[in-house]
Amino acid sequence: MQTKLTFLGIASAVPQASEDTASFLVNGHLLFDCGWCNVLKMLEFGYDPLHVDTLFFTHCHHDHYLGLPALLFYRAMRGAKTPLRIVGPPDDLPTVADLAQKFLQCERFDGLRQDLELEPLEPGHTWESEGYEIQTIRALHPVTGVCGRLTDKRSGAVIAFSGDTSPHPDLANLARGADLLIHEASIAPTGNLDARWGHSRAEDAARIALEANVKSLRLVHAGAGHRAASLVAAQAVFPATELAAMGETLILG
Repeated sequence: MQTKLTFLGIASAVPQASEDTASFLVNGHLLFDCGWCNVLKMLEFGYDPLHVDTLFFTHCHHDHYLGLPALLFYRAMRGAKTPLRIVGPPDDLPTVADLAQKFLQCERFDGLRQDLELEPLEPGHTWESEGYEIQTIRALHPVTGVCGRLTDKRSGAVIAFSGDTSPHPDLANLARGADLLIHEASIAPTGNLDARWGHSRAEDAARIALEANVKSLRLVHAGAGHRAASLVAAQAVFPATELAAMGETLILG
């Protein structure tokens, strides 16, 4: 058995037409973050949103949870029978889930409210299910968030991900030997790092990939205006780097 990963979104907080913000789907049912139009992107790329049983939030900034009300509405309108499990930061997860239901006016419109299984996850702790293990460290970001290491127990594939973070030296240890590192590159190569914003450049991602000895690196969360330059800067440090592409599917393990 192998692991199938599809990028549903690759863009920064405000995507261009036809894009979505950084998000990826593992094996058709484990969703990481939920951008502006995740439901439509799943349908566009051949996935059934009803098959998503677990949503993992790296953190709860708007561009990473904007699509949650749409996902809940789709599930309700299509008659989802099982609860959606949502894993995320303990300080923000209950608020985001509650407000998503309130936005849908679930008390007013019969049938829209759904059972959600919230699983708050403290950074530094490990989340585990029957098929997966996700080890985490705290991201260097203004709100509570995580960088993670996902192991698919069935295939043995390992996917490391940065979420949104300033350059994080501990991520290299977490990502050690991973098949894939998905790392944000919000800041242009010529841009200055500012810890108040909690973001990285492509070359920072590449240094992590090199130190961690991962097999490949995909850059996400980069603005359209500097993606080409960011790729050049990253490949100069870690040649096995590519820009993640909308709808791109990788087979790992």
